[in-house]
Amino acid sequence: MSGILPASLDIFAADALRLAAGLAGVLAILYFFKSIIRVGVLNQRYQDPLAFWVGRVLLNLFRFRISRLPKNDPHRHEIMVWYWPCSLIGIITAWFLLVTFGFALLNWALRADATFTSAVVSSGSALSTLGFSTPTSLSGQILAIIEGAIGLFLIVYLFTFLPGFMQLIHERGSRVAWVYARTGPNPSGAEVLRWFYRNGRAGEIASLCDDWEIFFRDLGQSRSFLPILCVVRPLNPSESWVCAFGAFLDALALLNTTVDRPTESSRICFELGVTAVQNIHEAMRGTPISPERSPTLMHVRRQDYDTACGMLSKEGVALKADREAAWKDFIGAHMLYEQEIAWLAASLGDPTPFWTRSI
Repeated sequence: MSGILPASLDIFAADALRLAAGLAGVLAILYFFKSIIRVGVLNQRYQDPLAFWVGRVLLNLFRFRISRLPKNDPHRHEIMVWYWPCSLIGIITAWFLLVTFGFALLNWALRADATFTSAVVSSGSALSTLGFSTPTSLSGQILAIIEGAIGLFLIVYLFTFLPGFMQLIHERGSRVAWVYARTGPNPSGAEVLRWFYRNGRAGEIASLCDDWEIFFRDLGQSRSFLPILCVVRPLNPSESWVCAFGAFLDALALLNTTVDRPTESSRICFELGVTAVQNIHEAMRGTPISPERSPTLMHVRRQDYDTACGMLSKEGVALKADREAAWKDFIGAHMLYEQEIAWLAASLGDPTPFWTRSI
């Protein structure tokens, strides 16, 4: 009797271990679906932790690599160009390993494979759709069919998601180049507005705001991949998307608070632009911004603002008569995004919009 009891306990412990492994496998597979749905379907509301940390680990590796190079070394840009494809491959690999591990646990828990090693091989065979190692049991074959379908789903998902991501990168790069082409190497909001009035195209500002509104809306909704998108550099290494976007928001802030008779399109575009920048800052898990934003911490000084107003007046821009009230309104608008822009610029090693040097 004493010899039978330990044997039964060993069987019970082995069964309990297999049950725990099966539950862990189910949880791993469910987390995979939760992650991929967050990234591909619910990305406008939820940020996926797996995608974020894969991107963050790879970013730290890239930063460690370029930290050994001088700041003006062109190879820094060439190295960082590889960040986003490596991040995308890293996320796909993480999903692949998660599903492989989950189904391996299920195979082992259901005794479809004799050892856990063979369960991992069978799982990888099914997920990769190669089918070179399929269990002979019915439960193992059913799991192989399900896992093979997930493998095909991953391939289809990659080919359908990648074009949209590439389009967003291309669209952002086009708008960064647009700003630099009109302001020169030191973008500023005043320079953006001056270009329109100097060239007699002030009537196009409303349609421009409508166009940027669509872009800001799409950018603000791509929350799951914003950390990766933020680090992707423009094709021109001398250009900065943070500086370009900050300059455009400065132009909208001037237009809404200082220029006489601003358009409704500029107000809507500004609100969406601020939301997009705040979402980017949040997705990057930047330094928490204090709700009580003090005007004394503003990077833009009153002297810079007055200089910008004088420059616009010379181009024939009609400004509001009450300059003091306009300045206070400008402070309120600028503080909505200034700290986020400053943090992103410092995090990426980029400049902030040039208020003093370009005016």
